[in-house]
Amino acid sequence: MKSFASTQLKQNLGDILAAAEHEPIAITRHRKARYVLMDIETYERRFAGDPRRSYAIEEIPAEHLKLLEEAEAGLK
Repeated sequence: MKSFASTQLKQNLGDILAAAEHEPIAITRHRKARYVLMDIETYERRFAGDPRRSYAIEEIPAEHLKLLEEAEAGLK
């Protein structure tokens, strides 16, 4: 996987986006990979069946909220 520093991303966005059309690209900060940039088709192929999802606190489904409340009650 190719990698680019976050400062390069700012300076060479077009070139890096073009590279991400061919393969996932690692974006680094302080020489450590922090993010992955890939085209949407690759993303959808890789994660289409993945049931995991994150929610904003206002959007948490009721059944998830109930599980969190039960877990919190079990810690007391």
